[in-house]
Amino acid sequence: MDKQTVQQQQLNIWHEFDGKGDTSIEVLEQLCREYSSKFGVPVIPKVMNISKLTAGLQQIKTAGAGPQMALVPADMAGYGEGAVYSEIPEKFWSMSGFSDKDIRYSMRSNDKQYGIPILKGNHLVLYCNSEIYPEAPASWEAIEQQAEELMAKGIVPAATDLADPYCFIPFLTAFGGWPLKEGKPDLSTPEMEAALRFVQRQTAQGVLGSFHGSTELLDRFIAGEIGAIICGEWIYNYLDLHMRDRLLVGALPTIIGNPAVSMASSIGLVFPQNSLESEQSDELLSFAAYLLSESSQREWAERVQRIPVHTGVLEDIRVTASPVRATLISCLESARNMPIEPIMREVWDAISAGLKHLSQEDAARLLVLMEEHVSSRSKQQTL
Repeated sequence: MDKQTVQQQQLNIWHEFDGKGDTSIEVLEQLCREYSSKFGVPVIPKVMNISKLTAGLQQIKTAGAGPQMALVPADMAGYGEGAVYSEIPEKFWSMSGFSDKDIRYSMRSNDKQYGIPILKGNHLVLYCNSEIYPEAPASWEAIEQQAEELMAKGIVPAATDLADPYCFIPFLTAFGGWPLKEGKPDLSTPEMEAALRFVQRQTAQGVLGSFHGSTELLDRFIAGEIGAIICGEWIYNYLDLHMRDRLLVGALPTIIGNPAVSMASSIGLVFPQNSLESEQSDELLSFAAYLLSESSQREWAERVQRIPVHTGVLEDIRVTASPVRATLISCLESARNMPIEPIMREVWDAISAGLKHLSQEDAARLLVLMEEHVSSRSKQQTL
């Protein structure tokens, strides 16, 4: 086979890499190698941080360069226009044996099926150091009650990454808010203001710390300098490897008696540049089916402890899981599906813009900043 033929057959896949805690890449790289060896079609993964991945996909329509596939969180299915995604053909679901429409629709945007879910979860939980909290605090009030004693020992009672708007959502939902209403941004609300004031007060008092999610947050938690962290299901394997019996998982603590509800989503394949309309369509769908096969799904579930979409594999995991992992999986049941409407790009950016000024601005001013950001971005989109 000549070099040009190999180049034509090569399949490129982009994937987020969120630092040392992101062990999922190990399985993706392994499955790419196995598929390449078994079927003779090279599958080449390219990893990058989420910002670069997001920008790269959104610019494909204008830049004209990108991969044939990307393994992304479900909300990136909303990038269909900018990334020139192919729609998933109906024949794929029968050839792959994938029948769960609820999970399938997690990557459906504007009534178009732009993605193939491979994993599910992506929900936030409360990870606790059992040497600091023998039981996971069920309420924020329980954290506050122990805060003074812990801070006297130099321990941060609880922490998350408040630069990441996804981590702010449980505080918003605890006050009855949600970022969209009838498909439109819903940010300037009493619920949002109450959530911002609560977080401002907790951070000012030292009860809630904010640290970079993929580095300092994890390092300090593992070192015993933070009692509990609000972080994603995707980091469980890394924490389990480093903490073992010191690691507890609990549901997100209630706030003023109200449940703090996390978002949840799937992670799946999208096909930029209309790649499923190319001559490599059959190979691309074959690779997608390979990732959904029982053997591949077991690799995700057993090697890096992610939550598979394969029903049979997931049921086996539920039966054999440790109590800590079983709690992690069960927390998914109380989560709410993340919106994937295209407008969410502006919403996430607006919340991020507000959170950047969390310690400098009054909550009412932060609402204005968010609204101004959404308005500005919307105008840019229409130009």
